[in-house]
Amino acid sequence: MKAFLSSLLAAAILFVSSNVSLAAKAVSTSEQTFKGKVTAVDEKAHTLTLTQKKTGQSRTFTVRHANITVDRQKHRHLADLKVGMHAKVRHGKKGHLALNAKTHSGKKKKPVP
Repeated sequence: MKAFLSSLLAAAILFVSSNVSLAAKAVSTSEQTFKGKVTAVDEKAHTLTLTQKKTGQSRTFTVRHANITVDRQKHRHLADLKVGMHAKVRHGKKGHLALNAKTHSGKKKKPVP
């Protein structure tokens, strides 16, 4: 009976520790994503600066080997990014950055009657 209880306890500890590590990975993934508005693009230095609206925090990213998607079109270049676009930068495969940008216009389309 003692052997059964100790093995049951060991299994419970392994189960709990694996769930804790999964939760830690989920938190670290969300911390690696940065969303904001494009405030500067430097093609010569291969950098992009994003600023968050709520916090005012700015970050500059070196995007030399980044996977860039602009308006759902993959394999775009840094020259396709414009100041004022909304973008999200996250760590992709092999340590490269993945950058998704969207154009947001100030005018909303009116429905055609």
